[in-house]
Order: sequence, then C-alpha cells, then structure tokens
Amino acid sequence: MSAVNEPDIPVLPNPTEGKYLCLTICGYRKPGMSEEAYRNHMVNVSAPMTKGLMVKYGVKRWTQIHNQTATRALMSQLFDAQMANVADFDCFSQVVFESIEDYKRIKQDPWYKQHLMHDHENFADTKKSMMTIGFIQEFVRDGEVVDGFKTC
Repeated sequence: MSAVNEPDIPVLPNPTEGKYLCLTICGYRKPGMSEEAYRNHMVNVSAPMTKGLMVKYGVKRWTQIHNQTATRALMSQLFDAQMANVADFDCFSQVVFESIEDYKRIKQDPWYKQHLMHDHENFADTKKSMMTIGFIQEFVRDGEVVDGFKTC
C-alpha cells in the first residue's frame, strides 16, 4: 500500500524483454526568442553538450523535431475530418532508453548539474513546456515493415 497522497506506481515490464521507454518533451521556446535562434541553440549548443552524456548513461536514441511556422503550415495539406488540430509546440525532443534509472543518472551527473541544467533557461520556456513517457513501438524502419524497436 502506498503512503497517503502518493499514487501507486504501476509495475513495468522487464526492460530486457525488448521494450524501451521514450521520454517525449513537447517544448516551447523562451518568450521573445525567434524560431531560428531556438533551433540553433538546441542543435548547435545544447545537443553537442548533451549527446555524449546521454551515451554514457545508456540512451539508445535522441531526436529533435523542430516544429517551425514554415513546416507547421504544411499541415493544411493533410487536414481531414479526423485530423484538423495542429500542435503549437516549437520542438519535440525524444529520448529512448531501457530503464528510467538510465535517465535519472544523467540528471544526477555533476557535469549535467553544472553545464546543462541551467542551460535550458537560455532557450526554453520551462514553465510552459510539457513532457510524457511511454513505451516506443516501431512498425516501419528504413522503408521495411518491422516488429519491434531495434537499437542501432
């Protein structure tokens, strides 16, 4: 039984069964920052500082999807009766790993605390941005039908 006001944490499947978690950050840029300055900071400042640390702690994949005005406008060509709402996030960042402990170790690393933790304030609206986590399922890879997620 859990303590008062603490939700029960569901038991997750064994990560060695081929299931990987995917942390998805739905990000907004810092108010007053241009889309290009935001993308530039994420791609050319944050990513180079972050990717080695992610590898060190077992991250299998990390991607950024930049949802800029120009690409968001392409959605008008895809609208139909079921899909007509466009997400207004500036970026989707997805981090794939086997265990939640892997990602927690990144955030506990002294280098992360010194160099990365406060960098988010330079480009992101951390109060408005959102995140979620779930198991990643892969069905098509490199133009081929697949059954499950494969690490590179």
